[in-house]
Amino acid sequence: GTETSGATRLGTPIVDIATGLFSAIAILMALHERKTSGQGQYCDMTLHDCGMALLHPHAANFFLNSKRPQATGNPHPNLAPYSKFQTKTCEVFVAAGNDPAFRKFCDFLGMPEMAGDPRFATNGARVTNRAALTEVLNARFADEDGHALTRRMLAAGLPAGPVLNVDEAMAADHTAHRKMVTELGGFRGLGTPIKLSRTPGGTRSAPPRFNEHGAAVLRARGFSDDEIAALARDGVLVENRRK
Repeated sequence: GTETSGATRLGTPIVDIATGLFSAIAILMALHERKTSGQGQYCDMTLHDCGMALLHPHAANFFLNSKRPQATGNPHPNLAPYSKFQTKTCEVFVAAGNDPAFRKFCDFLGMPEMAGDPRFATNGARVTNRAALTEVLNARFADEDGHALTRRMLAAGLPAGPVLNVDEAMAADHTAHRKMVTELGGFRGLGTPIKLSRTPGGTRSAPPRFNEHGAAVLRARGFSDDEIAALARDGVLVENRRK
């Protein structure tokens, strides 16, 4: 959240997703350890623990200074500039995570003198003077095309990108290049982020219709064709349809 909004739910169910990812890692770790010990073990995974594990850098900051972390919205609590800014055409997110990166950033913007300004010369100073730095950068970006600006920044080795709505992200050239939207028949969804060289993933079939494979599943479990037909007559095996 922001300083005025109070606690705010994240836009995506990140704790649920992270718990699945942490659990997959735990299973792989247990399988790897089994090669040495020859024994299996129980993986105890909870949403609470995985949510706690995501409290970075807020937990570390609290352990270091015993102060309750405050909501900062888009800006990173420990780094500046590391936030969202307005351009002529769109909002952009820009990150300069250390002093050398900030000096490179200033050179890129044609403002090398800003790197020597005592208010901005170190990351600590920039965090303290975040409001003044934001004002300077918003003024500098006001006449820029955000999409072109961030492409130039990336080419220069500076982390940046336009802030995209979901529909814009789905239609982006890089999304297509990375095959992160997949289509097959009437199905359209997100592609897999896991790209393996020998065994690449991808959409091989559309999601099944409701009960599309019901008879095959029952047959694989030992039901005879007559038993399956009886279940269908009794209404237990529902006709294939969209749920």
